[in-house]
Amino acid sequence: MNRGSRAALSVVLVLLVSAGLGGLLGQDRVKPPVKAEEESSLALFMNLLGLVEENHATTVDSDKAVYGSIDGMLRTLDPHSHFSDPKAFASMMEDQRGRYYGIGVSVITRFGKVTIVSPPAKNSPAEKADLHVGDIIAEVNGEPTDSMSLNTVVSKIKGPRGTSVNLTIARAGIAEPMHIAAIRDEIARFTINSAFRITPGIGYIKLDSFADTSGSELRNALRSIDYKSIDGLIFDLRGNPGGVLPQAIEVAESFLQKGQTILETRGRVRGSNHVYASQRVNTENLYPIVVLVNQNSASASEIVAGALQDHDRALIVGETSFGKGLVQSVYTLNNRSGLALTTQKWYTPSGRLIQRDYSQISQFDYYNHKGSADSKDKEIKHSDLGRVVVGGGGIAPDYTVAIPALNDFQTGLANRYAFFTFARDFLGKNTAIDRSFHVSGEILASFKQHLQKRNIAFTEKDLQDNAAFVKRQIRYEVIYNKLGTAEAARTLLEDDPQVLKAVELFPEARALADKARQNLRPGQ
Repeated sequence: MNRGSRAALSVVLVLLVSAGLGGLLGQDRVKPPVKAEEESSLALFMNLLGLVEENHATTVDSDKAVYGSIDGMLRTLDPHSHFSDPKAFASMMEDQRGRYYGIGVSVITRFGKVTIVSPPAKNSPAEKADLHVGDIIAEVNGEPTDSMSLNTVVSKIKGPRGTSVNLTIARAGIAEPMHIAAIRDEIARFTINSAFRITPGIGYIKLDSFADTSGSELRNALRSIDYKSIDGLIFDLRGNPGGVLPQAIEVAESFLQKGQTILETRGRVRGSNHVYASQRVNTENLYPIVVLVNQNSASASEIVAGALQDHDRALIVGETSFGKGLVQSVYTLNNRSGLALTTQKWYTPSGRLIQRDYSQISQFDYYNHKGSADSKDKEIKHSDLGRVVVGGGGIAPDYTVAIPALNDFQTGLANRYAFFTFARDFLGKNTAIDRSFHVSGEILASFKQHLQKRNIAFTEKDLQDNAAFVKRQIRYEVIYNKLGTAEAARTLLEDDPQVLKAVELFPEARALADKARQNLRPGQ
């Protein structure tokens, strides 16, 4: 067996023997002794790997083979236990910490070109270098990006704080390439990018994920909308995939009273069973709340939504959430790779387990909500006030409101990035854009010409029947590119059916919150 395979095999040894824990729950594990059956299993694996290396028709990448075997092992357990190689693990830790070193933009490959798709972060090197959404990164440090993978480009743009990266930029409306030198800096990844008054009396905050900074970001967001004078709050958790458990607890504490349970964890290992309750005496955040969720609201966002629903602190509006009732502990391995291993199940304050059944479907179907219809035997529980709440298959909203599906014409425009390319070209000629921007008949005519130029098929009836959608998407893309995420979010909320329902429900949400507060035991 070669040196590379021995190094890769050490990862398997560490996984089977155990490792030091650090991450989501912050617990420690003692390394158990290797049992005889484990030694036998390891010997079998080593023999198998040796045979593959010696006899396969092509040269074997030992790391890839071993990492693949780890993935296969973990897939026999549950959909959420996963192994991360060193690069992926470092990226996951950056997401958890909420910061990294780079220039402050997101890039993806569009039309075969590495393209900036996010407005530069505030005060970032990218903002100082005047980079725009739609800019194509043609070269990094003199190397063409055409032949690089996206991950390679990203790794070359990132680097130690204070170091320089040279970019060659192609921009719509400018004939010659632009050469930019940016000094890398620490970039904060905010989990709250939208916080404002959606009506004069109702605040709106969208939490995109749960990182180490989410609790403090929420407090800052509440201050920014002057929470002491609002009549209600729409707390948007749609599309929030979750994150670190302590921050889910801290966010829930912002709206609950001291002593109210947030969740309970139960596991096989001693010390896994634990009840987490709010430690905060809440005298200010007493306004009514409506929480928005959808199929992509998972994990930590379901913890918060479930706790607020069980304690009758908020009404839940939208679509049934993802249904992830498992807790992963993060093990840092000795080659800087990592293991996220499911160690516990979690339950809402009423005792609901909201985990969807994954025993009879593939991981692909599980993550895409296919073949996993809600169980007919729903677990019936009750909120503090006796309202019926159900377990198994996610957090079911108090009011189900679906987002209308896109029709074929709308899907075709989205799949061809028609609004992205139109906004890119439009802003190359029109730089004076503010939040009052609206789509005129002249702009619609220009959009029609843009579709023709890009050979995107349409009929006049398509444009007439979908005029409101087209105008909304053009306005969103232009404002997003020019003014950023928060301003763009407003454009889509104006006729969002779930948001409109939330606004309508505030009298009921207030009555529920008042009744729940009166029902609290002394000291809560």
